[in-house]
Amino acid sequence: MKPPEKKSQIFLITENELKQKYKCMEKGYIPYQKIVDKLDVNEGEILIIASNITKMAFLSGRKEGSFDSNLLIDSFQKKLGKAGTLIFPAYNHNLKSGHKFDIKNTAPVTGALALAAFKRPDFKRTRNPLHSFLVSGKYADKLSKMNNKSSFGKDSPFAFFLEKNAKMLFISTNVTAAFTFTHFVEEKEKVHYRKYQKLSIKYTDEKNQFSVKEFLFYKKKTGWDLDFNPLEELFRKSILNEKMINGLKFQSLNLAETYNIILKDIRENKAKSIAYFCLKLFVKDTVKQVLKNLKIFRTTFDKIQNAANIL
Repeated sequence: MKPPEKKSQIFLITENELKQKYKCMEKGYIPYQKIVDKLDVNEGEILIIASNITKMAFLSGRKEGSFDSNLLIDSFQKKLGKAGTLIFPAYNHNLKSGHKFDIKNTAPVTGALALAAFKRPDFKRTRNPLHSFLVSGKYADKLSKMNNKSSFGKDSPFAFFLEKNAKMLFISTNVTAAFTFTHFVEEKEKVHYRKYQKLSIKYTDEKNQFSVKEFLFYKKKTGWDLDFNPLEELFRKSILNEKMINGLKFQSLNLAETYNIILKDIRENKAKSIAYFCLKLFVKDTVKQVLKNLKIFRTTFDKIQNAANIL
């Protein structure tokens, strides 16, 4: 007889795995709901989590018999307490002018924990369509009422994170792959390799009211690309906390401490630890744009959006 399914669980334990479960615990394995106790996470903090939980889910399924994203989220909420704030990036940064965004129904593209939080009633979503956040706890109301036109502007959640000295935690990802806060500093300093782009978005708000709204995105100029590896090394020398738990890498840092390091690199090192110009990329991007203007080339995202508009 087929065993009954368990809601929200990705892996179910087998009989043989069950026999090995406590042996694994004795060898140093930490249950995923207890991992937060091994991290630099404290009551009352503002914590932003960027993650790739694929490996954690697989490992937890083997060792514990199941994995539930919601239980992992619960463990962080409990550790932060009522005075804390838990935040997940809920980006849709591929949006272009003319695309649709529904704050309650457009799912984020930033991973499983963001998707889990997106479905929960205890999380509120901030309003910018390109770079929104899912927030629970003390500052959920304040953040969800922000109306920043620019993703990284001085009235954005990123500015709030700097002011409040928020902490960022990376789970099985890292600064190089997921440190969006850098773009806030870039915009504040008006770096030479970015420029503003106006986007007209078909926007449905939390009250199901539709309108066409204009937003700003501080995008890279043609031929420029990012490489945060040098920036991560700068952080590692002074402020980056790193830990291995169950063979998974965890990184954490305070955003206020990163600000001066990024600022110094932009002002004194011409942002060489952040961005670089590539002639090959310049040619590729230029040709791609010409083909798009001629309606010969469309990205996969454009095709999906077009199909959605037809339906």
